[in-house]
Amino acid sequence: MLFIERFMKTAASTPDIMALKDGQSNLSYHEVYNLAANLAKTISSVTSEKMIGILIPKSIDYIISVLAVHLSGKTVVTLDGDYPIERLQQMIDSIDLRFCLINSTQPQELNSLIEQNAQCLCIDNLLSSVKNRDWRDPEALVDETRAYVVFTSGTTGRPKPVSVPYRSLTALVDWMLKSPPPGTTLFYAAQGFDVSFQEIYSTLCHGGCLLIISDRQKKDLHILTEQLTDKAVTRLFLPTSMLIPFVTFNLHKGGQLSNLSEVIVAGEQLKVTPAVRQWFEAHPKCCLVNHYGPSETHVVMEHRLTGRPQNWPNLPPIGRVVPGSKAFLLDEQMREVSTGSPGQLYIAGNSVALGYHNMPEQTEEKFVSHPSTLERMYETGDICVVNSQGVYEYRGRRDRQYKIRGYRVELKEIEAAVAESGMVEDCVVVAKTSGQTTSLILYYAVRANGTDVSLTLHSYLADHLPDYMLPSFYKSMPALPLNRNGKIDTSKLPEIGGLRSQLNSVYVPPQGELESQICSVAANCFGLDRMGANDNFMEVGANSINLISFLAELRYALAHDFRQTDLFEYPTPRQLCACYQRALSHSSGPLPEVSVDKHKLRSHTIRSVQSKRRG
Repeated sequence: MLFIERFMKTAASTPDIMALKDGQSNLSYHEVYNLAANLAKTISSVTSEKMIGILIPKSIDYIISVLAVHLSGKTVVTLDGDYPIERLQQMIDSIDLRFCLINSTQPQELNSLIEQNAQCLCIDNLLSSVKNRDWRDPEALVDETRAYVVFTSGTTGRPKPVSVPYRSLTALVDWMLKSPPPGTTLFYAAQGFDVSFQEIYSTLCHGGCLLIISDRQKKDLHILTEQLTDKAVTRLFLPTSMLIPFVTFNLHKGGQLSNLSEVIVAGEQLKVTPAVRQWFEAHPKCCLVNHYGPSETHVVMEHRLTGRPQNWPNLPPIGRVVPGSKAFLLDEQMREVSTGSPGQLYIAGNSVALGYHNMPEQTEEKFVSHPSTLERMYETGDICVVNSQGVYEYRGRRDRQYKIRGYRVELKEIEAAVAESGMVEDCVVVAKTSGQTTSLILYYAVRANGTDVSLTLHSYLADHLPDYMLPSFYKSMPALPLNRNGKIDTSKLPEIGGLRSQLNSVYVPPQGELESQICSVAANCFGLDRMGANDNFMEVGANSINLISFLAELRYALAHDFRQTDLFEYPTPRQLCACYQRALSHSSGPLPEVSVDKHKLRSHTIRSVQSKRRG
């Protein structure tokens, strides 16, 4: 039984149970199914296209649209309205998208982009009433039909569209249905992220309720926590990068998230910090679960952390292989390695994607056959070891691919975008990890007597790449160092000392315990070796994730309810210190709903590191 058929069965058996809710509406399974079936019939009557784009903000309308596309046996292609127009155009072109669902809540600029490329169906009036429907296209429901397309970073300089079949999502849902019913799950994942489909169908195929909040709400930890408490959320999927800010904020806030029974993290290496241990120690009924799986396979391993949090490892394993999937650790000659020895991880089984749409060479390169069994496998590029109990541990990468804020980033894609700008002679991007932060540094060579183009180049990249792919530091050089083979020698690139020692302003040391504490927290969150009292937060690595982390750490360290707007109004440690001291004698009051403005960050998050080295 395919996942969409299982949803239909659940809707038929529990018609009056609440399925979706947001701040304004509550919909039962009966209502959700009828709305989705009505839209599915409309879609099938107006287009024969198999790929259906969805450019709709996170909402009940979005969930209904996803269900409708799958009821019609077609393929969901989610388009994230937060992406730059150029990036969206690349995504549309890569799959030759010709039909898209839209609504009136998106900016006209986005809807105009779609209308120039595809036939559009505005769903505003189609979801205004509930009609009894019992409809689907049974002939269209086939295991190998694409269920959805998600886009990952590619070495060619263009996003790679991963085609995931109904079979793969069905295998994931079937496995998750073996767990107890989820109760209420928060719809947290970004819409273009594979975890979003996991949240939707592991909930709606199991009789659970999906709580939908806006992106603005989820990025304000105060409001997010209120929603988890008030709506009695029992299951929460989080990007690994958000776990530490989440628990740190709630340790400061106090109180119990007593209904929360499961926190599932994925996206990058899980790190268990003292704050993570302390929070889960205070919530013994809540289980921390680590999921592993690239977009080309989705979840293929799981590790549940058991026992006392004080005894959890700092770097937990990625776990055991889930039913329906297989894992192989092979050396460079494609031979299986022995237990305890490192090897590259290959995944086989029902979870493996169809490949990259319209990219046969890249598909052939990454989707290979097992040398002995001839099973089709996906080459992950991850180096792992497995112990005698079948538990896998992640040890790193074998290529230039990194996880930035939970998103997979190919450094070559950034380099290709820089090359296309025509502003530089040569370039290389390197990733540097400091503390909990991984920062991207762009080294580039300019023509003789050329001027620094860091600001112009950053502006160009912000129009072509999503914000998580933008370099944090830019280093102009007369020429990039080469090795004897004529390739760029990254070992000879000048060190950006702790990502701190070469900034445009003079370093001013903090004065007093309070300034020192704020500077210390900021340096840790932004991945710096030190933070000056007059350094601007927006100019030393701020992004939508580490600002949330910084705010949570500040609230915990100083026991004060800083607002997110404080970081923009008082953007240096010295100014923020003065703000805090003035507020000590006043009541802080309730926190407003505020979100980090990505577009504001795009204009600020650049540091040209060509100026004099700090002392």
